[in-house]
Amino acid sequence: MGKRPLIGLALIMLLVACSPERSALNNGPLLVQEVTLAPTTPAPTRALSATPPPIAIAISTSVLTTPITTPTTKSNFVLITPTLPPSKTPTQTPTITPSWTPTFTALPPTATNSVTYITVAPNLTSGGVVPIPTALSVNPQAQACTTGWFFSMFQPASCAMNPPLVSAGAFLQFQNGAMLWVAKQDAIYVFFDSASPPRWQVFNDAFTDGMPDTDPAFDHAPPYTWQPRRGFGLLWRNQSALRDHLGWAVTESEIPFTPQVQLGSDGMIFIGDMRGGVYSLSPDSSDWKRYS
Repeated sequence: MGKRPLIGLALIMLLVACSPERSALNNGPLLVQEVTLAPTTPAPTRALSATPPPIAIAISTSVLTTPITTPTTKSNFVLITPTLPPSKTPTQTPTITPSWTPTFTALPPTATNSVTYITVAPNLTSGGVVPIPTALSVNPQAQACTTGWFFSMFQPASCAMNPPLVSAGAFLQFQNGAMLWVAKQDAIYVFFDSASPPRWQVFNDAFTDGMPDTDPAFDHAPPYTWQPRRGFGLLWRNQSALRDHLGWAVTESEIPFTPQVQLGSDGMIFIGDMRGGVYSLSPDSSDWKRYS
């Protein structure tokens, strides 16, 4: 009795499970419970308030100018405006004329003018002094500076009376002067350092090849000095006053070079030296200068 109801219930459940319609219903949503919702009361609408008009702000167009003030700072100094001293009367600066600058006096133009030339007399004895002057008459209008000087470091006031004589020559320095030989003139010019005249002289060169260069009697020169040689030595040994005036040679031998000689219309003689300078000799033997 008890097992039959259980079997019957199992069969019913099996049938229900196999039924297609029921199976389709189980695939959708199941209504569990019906609920009735109370009607919802809408929220009251808020009334819009009126927007106030914009407030106009007046903008001033005036420009405020702030005055610039100069700051004042206290200090411990006093500003003093300098006052210029009165102008001094300018003192003229004295002009110093170099002692070596020669002063030439131009000869006034005349119909004729005597010009002194150096003439070397070949018949003079050894040590003879060349006579100065030998006069020539020259028309200055015809000879007015038609010939240039062989030098340019200064300009004589007179005109050159002849083209430069270019010759073989030699130079020798002494303790108190110098000698200069001009071969084409056969002359030896002697320059003295002392201030007393004569400051220069010119002598005939009497030396010939074959003569002794020196004299053993004068081989007692002080240290660093020598007896002059050849024509310079012959003149030096034969002229005792000249020898005492010049002293000894300061080089062992003379130095050969090529001098140039020119004469001015005022009698001045110009001789080039071995260092590129020029000797100017006054016509009366009272003075000589060297320009470089």
